[in-house]
Amino acid sequence: MNADLIAQIAAYAIPAIVVSILFYFTSEKILQRQAARDRFIIDKLSNADTQIDVKALKLQACERLIIFTERIDLKKLILRITPFSEDKNAYQLLLTQHIEQEFEYNIAQQIYVSGQLWDIITHTKNTIVNTIQQTAGKASVQDAHELRNLLLTESVLIQKSIDVALLAVKEEAKHTMN
Repeated sequence: MNADLIAQIAAYAIPAIVVSILFYFTSEKILQRQAARDRFIIDKLSNADTQIDVKALKLQACERLIIFTERIDLKKLILRITPFSEDKNAYQLLLTQHIEQEFEYNIAQQIYVSGQLWDIITHTKNTIVNTIQQTAGKASVQDAHELRNLLLTESVLIQKSIDVALLAVKEEAKHTMN
């Protein structure tokens, strides 16, 4: 009985050991090929002809921030986004969400620009959001159309913030090109 048990264990163990050994050698070859391919790619990328151009990335970030600033410009935003109901709070929320989505879409650009420029961009965004919220909170504003008209008037008052942001982005782009 003891010999049968040993034979049965051997019948299961020997194939398992053989499969394990084959798996080890096969996976070792696959890993060696992958390592060789990774070394080739790293060598290829470290070549001067294929290096990522940081200056181009910085300029592209400046382009994105110009587009962002233009898209959140209050007068352009109001003309582009019309209220879908008479509810002033829904319109305020719609405008604010649009600005926040634009900001989140461009948030990675801060990697490529100076901290000072990013602070200006963030301040401009916050100024516009605050203006929308304060204007919507006025007791004289009854519906979304009144809010829209008053925001058009307010946009003139905060235009300087947009102009400063645009100028700062342009200056950063000039600095990058030199």
